[in-house]
Amino acid sequence: MATDAPLDRLPLPYATALRLRDAGIADEVIADCVGVELEALPTFMQVAYAKLRTASAERPSGTPPGG
Repeated sequence: MATDAPLDRLPLPYATALRLRDAGIADEVIADCVGVELEALPTFMQVAYAKLRTASAERPSGTPPGG
C-alpha cells in the first residue's frame, strides 16, 4: 500500500484494519483483531477509509507548504 505515511498517523485499530484488508485477510479476522462485531465491520471500514483520506490530504507537521 502506497499510503504508509498517512496510515502511520491513524489510530492503531483503523490502521490495522486497513493494512489487514489490503493484505487480503478475511473480514472475520479483521473484526476480531480490531475488536468489533463482524456486522459492524463495514461501518468501521468506512470510518477507517475516511480517516485515511483526511490523513492523506494533511501535510505532516513541519512540512513547508508545497513540500
